[in-house]
Amino acid sequence: MLDEEGINHLVEQITERLQKTSIFSNSVNEDELLTIDEAASVIKLTKPTVYGLVHRNKIPYSKKGKRLYFLKSELMEWIASGKRASKLDIHSRVDEYLAKNRIV
Repeated sequence: MLDEEGINHLVEQITERLQKTSIFSNSVNEDELLTIDEAASVIKLTKPTVYGLVHRNKIPYSKKGKRLYFLKSELMEWIASGKRASKLDIHSRVDEYLAKNRIV
């Protein structure tokens, strides 16, 4: 039997997997090429902020001549990669690790 914390952990894992699946299942629409204005709009940042991220190589981009281009799918992956684990996630991972690696 699972306790309430275990159920919550399972629900979070399932939710994360569904979100990742839905992000990548729309890859046909998300592989469109965006200009800097469109990219700034998609990631909800100002144009100068996006230029700063490009200058510091913090954001995925392509450059052809003087123009910058962004793939929408890469921007979505970049945003998703910044997700931080909650305390509950960390505690669950610790509990799983300790359960698997018991010292006898």
